[in-house]
Amino acid sequence: MLGSDLVKFLGQHYKITAIDKHNYQQYVGKNFDVLINANGNSRKFWANQNPYLDFEASTISVYKSLFDFKFKKYVYISSVFLYENFPVAKISAKNAFEDRELDVKNFSPYSLHKFLSEQMVKRYASDYLIFRCNTMIGKNAKKGVVFDILNNKELFITLTSKLQLITTKEVANIIHNLISKKISGEIFNVGGKGQLSFVKAEKFFQKKIKISANAEKQDIEQDVSKLNKIFKLKTSEEYLTDFIENLN
Repeated sequence: MLGSDLVKFLGQHYKITAIDKHNYQQYVGKNFDVLINANGNSRKFWANQNPYLDFEASTISVYKSLFDFKFKKYVYISSVFLYENFPVAKISAKNAFEDRELDVKNFSPYSLHKFLSEQMVKRYASDYLIFRCNTMIGKNAKKGVVFDILNNKELFITLTSKLQLITTKEVANIIHNLISKKISGEIFNVGGKGQLSFVKAEKFFQKKIKISANAEKQDIEQDVSKLNKIFKLKTSEEYLTDFIENLN
């Protein structure tokens, strides 16, 4: 979802080369001004059930990319779940800020592999940006709460859950903005300001939402004040409204 949308939206500003597993080898050794790594496994439950395979998909792939390509700036898409393990019921903005010292001793495989990837980017890329993204929404989604609602699937979170949302288009805008400002060597939390309470979800989507009998409450938010000082963020509700209005 994110990779294809970055190609689409950043392609309005830059000459883009889209690299995936099918054409990877033909670009090895090539030079790029900016290399954006939106690769890696995003299936969190799968990662924790298959730690070695997730390490290959999410960490070894990052390490290889740092040496397989030549670049001036490296942009790595990381995760909010560095602040707490997945699955987790709650992440609070009071504790989820970029300068927090992370304790890796009890990390789940998913969280550990994202953390290790960040360390490699910081070690081997002289000019980098790292984005710890919260729940992203885009038209090319194949999973996630918004995808499930649109496709009349049962949600595995309760309507009392609260999530922090941002559109893939806005993530592209943020990357473009920070590259243009020549910001380097920084980690940013990425998400809308505040959260969407899913009690309001039926109003936004104008449909009855199905809830699984196994649904659990989630309350996920990270502090985005650092990014908001540089790039004016909208609220999570505003991002969801933008997404719904541009569905067709």
